[in-house]
Amino acid sequence: MSRKVTGFPAWATRFLRGLGYRPGNCMDEHIKAWWGWYQVDNGFYGVDRPDTGRGDCPDRHLSLRPARMAADEWASLVMDDKTQMGSEDATVNAWVGERFGGFVGDELDHLALSFALGTGAWVADLGGIVGDSTAGTTASISFYDASQLCPLESDGDESVSCAFVRRISHGRGLLDQLQVHAPDPATGTYHVRTWVFGTRSHQVPCAADDITADLDTGTALPCYALVRPAIANTYEECTPLGVSVFDDAQDAIKLVDEAFDASYWRLRVCQPRMVVDEAGLRRDPKTGELDLVGTVDRRVFKAVSGGGDHPQPATVYDPGLQASETDTALNSALSLFSAKCGFGPNYFSYSRQQGLRTATEVSADNSQLFRNVRRHEQVVGDAIERLVAGAWAAETALRTGTDPGVPDVKVTWDDSIVEDTATERALMKDDISRGLAPAWLYPVRYYGMSEDEAKALVGSQQAVPEEA
Repeated sequence: MSRKVTGFPAWATRFLRGLGYRPGNCMDEHIKAWWGWYQVDNGFYGVDRPDTGRGDCPDRHLSLRPARMAADEWASLVMDDKTQMGSEDATVNAWVGERFGGFVGDELDHLALSFALGTGAWVADLGGIVGDSTAGTTASISFYDASQLCPLESDGDESVSCAFVRRISHGRGLLDQLQVHAPDPATGTYHVRTWVFGTRSHQVPCAADDITADLDTGTALPCYALVRPAIANTYEECTPLGVSVFDDAQDAIKLVDEAFDASYWRLRVCQPRMVVDEAGLRRDPKTGELDLVGTVDRRVFKAVSGGGDHPQPATVYDPGLQASETDTALNSALSLFSAKCGFGPNYFSYSRQQGLRTATEVSADNSQLFRNVRRHEQVVGDAIERLVAGAWAAETALRTGTDPGVPDVKVTWDDSIVEDTATERALMKDDISRGLAPAWLYPVRYYGMSEDEAKALVGSQQAVPEEA
């Protein structure tokens, strides 16, 4: 059974209002709708209609799950195993490698869910705190989808404070945790306030001695980041919450799944069948009843008498599959869906999988994909950099007791989607052979060597010639 998503929990909203906060969960209805398409769990697919008991109910739409397909594809286009994050500061860079070494593999599915529901959040959990001692603090990353987070204050584009809800396993059993990340008005440093509740009653928080109720992170950087697609929110103003990558394609989703559903039923209905006169059918010798179970895969049927004097002993029903028409309808629907989701036309295909090509081809006939990959990378990169910087600053401040300031953290992308690496390498080799670039630059750019290592490798100290 799929998880039901109805937005940020009502009990958490009431509790936050009681504390004086102003919850900004204004996108709940849209989030609920996007989840229905993502999980194939809404009225269009027939889930609200009663089961007929016939097994294959014709009122139930079959689905290619196009909404999930779009979200997963965008996530993999934006972030892959070549996505890197780091810093020129050696200490920060070593910490990033230790804490975020598996980030891409762990968070790719979460990024897809963020793109599907419009928003997600990466939050640094600060563990290793024993009593009043924070010397052993370590930061780990948790993810919250759009239904588990609620902005409390924002500057319109970015979240300043936010609430997060999740179910946790505790020594006392399962508990619902509510956490607020907000800056202290007096000191400016971020505090993480935490409450836990029983899963049935959320009236009064439970006592939990091993959970820090109010943690001063010691830094003015938030240790969470909201991540969303690079799509303008035209539903609500002044909210950091985003919009699903398939929001504009909800009608196209219907078209795709109608075409897919029709192709299934056309295949089923158009199978050859034989209608046989009753005299040609076997009867059970004990009961005298017609034995239709023993026919060839139940494709032989008893003829209905039309009152004629000359019944046909056997008639074959074979209307033809019309496969080409089915392919055309589904491909047209997928092409429209591709364009509405920002991939450009013909990105998805039923009869042929074009896949991704080099930038030379993509930029020539799919500039929409080229632009949108760049836009999504920029927004996701900003969120990752904010998360890494905040997590490092909070862990360091809690360990040392001093605010380390803002670290220089950068995310670099594998742009083979929109930059043809093979072409770039060929161009650089040509520039080197013509004396327009130093030979050591090649191993620096493509093999990650330092400048000194690359110069030692090629045995050259040449510099890029100045233009005349």
